[in-house]
Amino acid sequence: MSALQFVPFQSMVQHDFWMSLGEHKLEKIKLSEDPLVIHASFGITPTIKHRSSTDAVNTHDAKSTASNSAGVLIPSKMRLDSDSLNGNGDSESESESESGGDAVGGSVSNEKVRSVGSIQILNTIESFKKTNKNELLNRHCLGPLMSACGLTNDGELAEAQTETDADMECLDALTQFFCLCHLDLKAHKVVFWFAFPVLAPKPGKAIHYFQDIENMEKTANQLVLRETWGDAKVQKFYMAIHDFRLELLKKKGMTKANLSHPSFFMAIKGADRDDLYYNKCLELSYNNYSALSREEKDNCIFVFLDPTRQTSSPSISNKVTVQPVGWTLRNLVAYITLKLKLTGSCTVMSFRPGVIRRIDSSSTVSASPTAADDSSLLLNLKLPERDDYYWLSKKDPNDKKPCCVGWELNARSKPGPRSINLAPLLSPAHLANQATDLNLKLMKWRMIPTLDLDQLSNLKVLLLGAGTLGCSVARTLLGWGVQHFKFVDNGKVSYSNPVRQNLFELSDCEGGGKDKATAAADALKKIAGPTIESEGYVLTIPMPGHSISANEEASIQRDVEKIQELTDEADVVFLLTDTRESRWLPTVMARASNKMMINAALGLDSWLVMRHGGNEENRLGCYFCNDVVAPENSTNNRTLDQQCTVTRPGLAPIASSMAVELCISLLHHEKKQNAPAPIPSAGASSFSPTVKSSDLTSPLGVMPHQIRGSIVSYTMMTPTVPAFKYCTGCCDDVVHAYTKHKFSFVKDVCNSVTFLEDTAGLKSFREEATMKMEECLDWDEDSEGDEDF
Repeated sequence: MSALQFVPFQSMVQHDFWMSLGEHKLEKIKLSEDPLVIHASFGITPTIKHRSSTDAVNTHDAKSTASNSAGVLIPSKMRLDSDSLNGNGDSESESESESGGDAVGGSVSNEKVRSVGSIQILNTIESFKKTNKNELLNRHCLGPLMSACGLTNDGELAEAQTETDADMECLDALTQFFCLCHLDLKAHKVVFWFAFPVLAPKPGKAIHYFQDIENMEKTANQLVLRETWGDAKVQKFYMAIHDFRLELLKKKGMTKANLSHPSFFMAIKGADRDDLYYNKCLELSYNNYSALSREEKDNCIFVFLDPTRQTSSPSISNKVTVQPVGWTLRNLVAYITLKLKLTGSCTVMSFRPGVIRRIDSSSTVSASPTAADDSSLLLNLKLPERDDYYWLSKKDPNDKKPCCVGWELNARSKPGPRSINLAPLLSPAHLANQATDLNLKLMKWRMIPTLDLDQLSNLKVLLLGAGTLGCSVARTLLGWGVQHFKFVDNGKVSYSNPVRQNLFELSDCEGGGKDKATAAADALKKIAGPTIESEGYVLTIPMPGHSISANEEASIQRDVEKIQELTDEADVVFLLTDTRESRWLPTVMARASNKMMINAALGLDSWLVMRHGGNEENRLGCYFCNDVVAPENSTNNRTLDQQCTVTRPGLAPIASSMAVELCISLLHHEKKQNAPAPIPSAGASSFSPTVKSSDLTSPLGVMPHQIRGSIVSYTMMTPTVPAFKYCTGCCDDVVHAYTKHKFSFVKDVCNSVTFLEDTAGLKSFREEATMKMEECLDWDEDSEGDEDF
């Protein structure tokens, strides 16, 4: 007796599957190594007739016709793509199946077989290498296989099924698959190993063709269906299959999960028709087989869809050549032996139609493929004994249990994993964007599970100032995944800028220099790719103490209106200008629009980062709340070193990073800019505030009102300052005056400093404070103490 030869499945994984799986690991499963249910499909590879030859040629084969005529073996392909991860996806295409298109995933079009499997992603390559692959395969796949074949987990016969539906659900295990992989998300490399598990007879036992000892010469291992039955009988069989598929569609209510072509079924002769024809097909199940009559059982043929094929059609004149058959037959034989308890021999059909067309409830028989393209085989098999499936345990000789095998061979035709490098398939922009996202998404795995990346990627940021602080803040925001930027600055890039301002280069200085705002916006796109939306606006911010001439009035009014518009559109405003007075109008605008404002300022060797309060009661102070005088022209009558921002080079990166981190922390607090600040305790150091309640923290930590640092003493303080009732920047009177009069109020403030103090009530506050001070200092000069002198 000759043993059957089987052609194992080959995994055919589209690149988008690995990309989707990597994204799924980052977003959903993270550090979990639990198996993930996925789906795949397999089916008949369509063939066409060559124009110059009648030989059938594979539509995807690029080899010559001469090579094909020799009979090239086309192995079974298990196909996966991005939809394989979607348990409820619908990937059906509108084109005919013979075009070669696939539909896999939670829904598989009914010309394909839907295969349910699982994938286990290991977190380290070391664990991938050390894992005992055979133990892993049996741990995950043996139980479902045994259950499908009517065995318990202990290998004993289970009780007979009483419901066909429950029996049918178990049959998915007969075509299952398993994948073990490691995803290197940083290098975009995947190491993977697929397995297509089958219940195999123990060593020394195999599945053989049946040989009649009395008529060995007349017994054929394989019979070509068309040569044995004739075209008329085969065509009748095709009609029965068509009716069977329509019946399944109606029975299962066209549910997406059950649309696929049956991988196994039974063909029987109808009792009310000519005995020559197999004109009825049934779902493979214990109940269906048990309900057959004795005569029907004797003539029953077990059919499996065999995706393995050769480019040359089989012929009865070539009986000596025995073709390999599909991998799923091994599990079908186990099912017949163990579940149906058949012994001796049985007839199995390797069903190999030329093409399987997609059908729906309105499909007709005329649309079905003809028998002319059929290359199916009839196999006369000798069934193994039940004990042949019980392997001796290496640990306990008395322990016998079924075992499954099926690991795929690698490209060298040896057992081992495969690998793929996805980096060459990705654009540089995509790689850059993924690399940025990778760092942030890894934070969510353990350290900051509540990190809201969607909020950050949709965040709209307005940066007032595109100088040393503006460039550093923008670069740091990029690292947090922020993608929407708008710069405001009226300066040009000078030759002194590129060494300190990291968005500029020497070419930006040529020809008088590019506008800083637009140059910074363009640089962000070059750095982080097309996903970044950045714009630059050359606008002038009017300042108290800097009078506005009649010629400038119209243009400055337009600038003020545009800055207000940009402020209203932004989610966060960073105030990063050079002078104190240039911070006044943005402060008023942010308070009027109730926007989160982060302020950063530099000295020679010290720096300040603070957040302005919102509009709630007991709000925090702004940049001007510590002052009892209005801002004025700070560049007037100043020497060059006093006019320029002279600061130690290390300050700007420190202050910029602090400003961004404070902003991100605030965004993760439910009250945003209205979040309370921690109150330093009397016994605590200035940089260790006592947090009294969880309301004072966000998932990223505390949110101080101010951070003042010095690199002379290398210390920081985090004072909290309440809003000042008469503040020239954020008091109610100033905000109401601006809201009511807009540019006319701004013009009056710029042309007269005392106007702003009067509006804020600061002048009367100082007069009142002076009077109370004089009262405190007043004493009786004629006191008794004079007598001592």
